[in-house]
Amino acid sequence: MHINLKKLAVIFGIFAISSILYATSCFAAETVLFSDLTNKGLEIFGGMREIIYAVSGFGIVAIAVGSFFGTMNWKWLVAIIIGLFVIASTAGIINYMVDSEVITDEMITNSLISGK
Repeated sequence: MHINLKKLAVIFGIFAISSILYATSCFAAETVLFSDLTNKGLEIFGGMREIIYAVSGFGIVAIAVGSFFGTMNWKWLVAIIIGLFVIASTAGIINYMVDSEVITDEMITNSLISGK
């Protein structure tokens, strides 16, 4: 295997020059882009959380019916418990990772209060 160092140097030089020239003009657009991205991510996460809670409710009922008839599926029960723990603690993990209060309690319980 052979690497052409001249082509690699030219590509790296073009990348370095373009990143220097366009870094200042793109900064304002990036902040708007990332704020829109975080808002959509929060909206998607809220919707997925509601779906996961509903599906896990059905799963718990199915496990209860199965255990009533003597076929308790421990793997499914543990998977549901771990999934619910991860979804419930995601907001706390995100706030811990970014070291600020990005996701507040009002954002999480807003859909539960309004029923949307």
